[in-house]
Amino acid sequence: MNRILAEKGGRVLAFGAHPDDLEVGAGGLLARLSSQGADVTIAICSIPNNTETRRVEAKAAADVLDAELLVLHDKPCRVEDIAMHELVRRMDQIIGDVRPDLVITHSANDLHWDHGLVNRATVSALRRTPCDLLAYISSPEMNAQSRSFGNCFADITGFVETKLAAIACHQSQLPKLDLESSRDLARAMGRISGFGDAEVFETLRVRV
Repeated sequence: MNRILAEKGGRVLAFGAHPDDLEVGAGGLLARLSSQGADVTIAICSIPNNTETRRVEAKAAADVLDAELLVLHDKPCRVEDIAMHELVRRMDQIIGDVRPDLVITHSANDLHWDHGLVNRATVSALRRTPCDLLAYISSPEMNAQSRSFGNCFADITGFVETKLAAIACHQSQLPKLDLESSRDLARAMGRISGFGDAEVFETLRVRV
């Protein structure tokens, strides 16, 4: 697992069900990989409401992370409103275009229904693509009863402020997002893993 997280360069594709999911769950790792020379693409599957505002916020957050932003569906909807075959088809196209070395997606253990659907679609879309695959929990507070928070740590020491700046771009959602909670969690995961700050992931696929 350390090989993936220490590897410089390459192409990274990250899927989030909604704007702000990736910034909260994996913003530190995305910022770190981008700074190390990786080409990072953020793909948002749906924008459930306040579409134009949240699209602008998502673009600002992607700029903070030095990532390209893609939105799979332009019309306001939830992931559960999208037929699974259509979601997989769109992911197939993006995966074919990006040709990722590493894909980051939601955990199947995430209790948010839309997040679990994105996990299923991602795994299906990657059925013929050789790449490493990590999964994240986007809101540990909401997933306190989840069976698993992950089995590997990413060192994000020095990238917490970038992560928080990306989260803060989602102004319309800030009443629901606790920036200090994200800082505290990074520090706590750092203590557990031996890093200064860390994010936790599930290792779903690692190429040897």
